[in-house]
Amino acid sequence: MPRWSLPFLAFLFALQCQGQLSIWAEEFENTCTQNCLASSYVGPQGAWTVVSTGTNGACPNAWFISCQENGNPVGTCGSGCGNNETLHIGNDGTCGSPNACFFCPSGDCGAAYDASCPPALCAFCCSCQSSQTNVRAVSPVIDLSAWGSITLRFKYMEGGVTTSDNATLEYFDGLAWSTLSDMPKTPVGACAAQGTWTNFTVALPASANNNPNVRLGFRWVNDDDGSGTDPSIAIDDVELTVPYTPPGTGLVVNEMSNGASGNKEYIELLAVGTPCTTIDIRGIKVDDNNGVANNGFGTSMSGSGVSQGHFRFTNDPQWSVVPVGSLILIYNQADLNPTVPPDDPSDLSPNDKIYVLPANSPLLEACSTSPNGLLTSQYPTCVYGIGNWINMAYRDQGDAAQTRDPNGRYFHGVSYGPGLQNMNNGGIDNLRVSTLDHLGRVIFFNTGNYRLVANFTSALIAGNETPGAPNNAVNALYISTIQCITLPVELLTFTAEDQRDRVRLNWTTASELNCAYFTVERSLDGERFVPLATVNGAGTTQTAQYYIHDDIGPPDGSLFYRLRQTDLDGTDHLSRLVSVNRRIASALVLGGPQEVISFTGLLDVPWSLTDASGRLEAQGRSIGTWPLPGDGVHLLRTAGPSPALYRLVVGLNGAWIQVVH
Repeated sequence: MPRWSLPFLAFLFALQCQGQLSIWAEEFENTCTQNCLASSYVGPQGAWTVVSTGTNGACPNAWFISCQENGNPVGTCGSGCGNNETLHIGNDGTCGSPNACFFCPSGDCGAAYDASCPPALCAFCCSCQSSQTNVRAVSPVIDLSAWGSITLRFKYMEGGVTTSDNATLEYFDGLAWSTLSDMPKTPVGACAAQGTWTNFTVALPASANNNPNVRLGFRWVNDDDGSGTDPSIAIDDVELTVPYTPPGTGLVVNEMSNGASGNKEYIELLAVGTPCTTIDIRGIKVDDNNGVANNGFGTSMSGSGVSQGHFRFTNDPQWSVVPVGSLILIYNQADLNPTVPPDDPSDLSPNDKIYVLPANSPLLEACSTSPNGLLTSQYPTCVYGIGNWINMAYRDQGDAAQTRDPNGRYFHGVSYGPGLQNMNNGGIDNLRVSTLDHLGRVIFFNTGNYRLVANFTSALIAGNETPGAPNNAVNALYISTIQCITLPVELLTFTAEDQRDRVRLNWTTASELNCAYFTVERSLDGERFVPLATVNGAGTTQTAQYYIHDDIGPPDGSLFYRLRQTDLDGTDHLSRLVSVNRRIASALVLGGPQEVISFTGLLDVPWSLTDASGRLEAQGRSIGTWPLPGDGVHLLRTAGPSPALYRLVVGLNGAWIQVVH
């Protein structure tokens, strides 16, 4: 049986990148198209209210939540309803605002306010009622008792006139209101009165730290001088965040596929942590876009890829000791992807650190309720039952796959899709891998830092779906490096060195137990290996053993090698991978119009130089510089593992080389 592990190497850990963890968010999603007052809105965090903060006319402007002002992406112009509701100031049609008959008789035409009608001009207005406004939209109480260093961010657009028609951001610390910021008027440019959606970020005061009674307020004031500039103010995607560094132990999304058709979908997770250890994944949650905008995967709770509920790993003892480097494949058993391998839910047949289980496996359990509110840790308390892929199903037009710790805190995830109404930037790590529709596509991790989007690929499924296996050669090498590969030997070293006409493999064992022989295997892609040779082992010994094998005349390019160690009872054990990159160059450089030729390469190979008729002009074996016999056409042939023929043309007008084969 295995009794020793490979020595510690330079393992490829992901850097621990600090991001911002969302702890509270509001998207104002109420499915309302027009004239829904903010004072009637009850969101996932609680009820919003509107209070008077000064003088208001007989028909003031009002805070609405509707899609009449649509929550468009930052940098784009405002527009009418697109099914993404916002909080905004609009005129009130129910009381007959003074200019309603000219621009919005119904009231709430988006972020367009009534600038009122001066008494002297009353005869020219729709009514003589004043629309002077001074009101604050107030959030529910926000419990920040467990948080500090809090940042508020949202997107908005604002017009108005200086401070007379103006919006401000206000803050309540449990005792008193104060102005947190007078936000700048947003750019107009080509958007004109429609306004331009813009990001805004501000740190909350220190009094918010560990404060259970915080509120946010958006205040709008306008006078009744009849002069105004649209837009008024519109706000969306309000979010409170704190600095957060995900831990180094957990489950990474190694691969996810939308399948060729239907719901032939799966997710493959990679266990990461300290090499040669195990991790406890009991209670870890696996989810798609959970409606939490925040940490980047959400858009709205509807039409944005939110599948009801999520999976989590059960309390089964097997999940408490999952080896680092293991792959865990969860697939849709109701619409089976033909590339999915046979079930192996407990990694028993074979014991290869690969777990394969359907979504309805008893080793998983599911909750069918989405997070209550948008708090990242506020997954609902629910009774878990047998799962179904419906708890995870991907939306081709845009969705995500993510993992969270048992408390609901983000660990890792990727997202994709055009997502026009979104904060879908790919989580804390900004892993938005693709902006394409993903029907027939797969996303997979390659190597290196799994918190860098450049290390992920979105591709067509043909030839790229690898459920229950490494994604490619570099992914296989990465997994091999973080795994604790064990042999029934104390393997001290295993190296591969390119030596021109061969690759020399060296390995050293400090001791061996029932070791029959080693099989040296080679691969061109890191996945499909062929045996090259067998080397007898030493049986059982406590004395250091040294082994050498030469791979004579190997092909060019990247080569991967491993050892298959076989016990006396026939049991096999695989080593980690080592690799070399052979670049056998045959570079020819002409030194002048008709002077000399230089031939350089990695191999000491036989060569011959002839004229166009085939008459031998020179030959040799060493690499160097030789004079050319004269102008005209010369043929240079090289032998060895990579023979080649070059046509050399030399004349008064210069020299050039043509590779014939």
